[in-house]
Amino acid sequence: MHLEGSFQTSVARATVWEFLLNPNDIAPCIPDLQSVEVTGPDSFKAKVKIGLSVVRGNMDFDFQIADKVPPSSAKLVGKGRGVGSTVDLQTSFVLDESSSGTKVGWAAEVTVGGVISGLGSKLLDSTSAKMVEQVVANFQTKLREKANH
Repeated sequence: MHLEGSFQTSVARATVWEFLLNPNDIAPCIPDLQSVEVTGPDSFKAKVKIGLSVVRGNMDFDFQIADKVPPSSAKLVGKGRGVGSTVDLQTSFVLDESSSGTKVGWAAEVTVGGVISGLGSKLLDSTSAKMVEQVVANFQTKLREKANH
């Protein structure tokens, strides 16, 4: 499944770049995050609560920040396992300076396997879109908070 979009923030590109590359900043943007453990400068583990139809429980994710091109682009690659399912995702970010701050373009590729994949594409598509919208909204909120400090 492919999702993409963009948003504008008044935050300077250098600040957005630092935020994107800091696991302690980016991990709390994940909806229903239960816990996070930073395992390296470009990696972290996250436990995420899942509630899709009859599939409920926690998934354990390993995330890597990859393909860094300072200060304009990077990827967040995640692999999750749990509740009889797998989730692989790649989210790429492109940062462009603008007169009012930074334009953040993003694209996400999500692949699911196991029990979750049997739930039907309509439910998966709408749930994935909602999750991505929530991540982006959380991302924008955290950036505003960071800019105000």
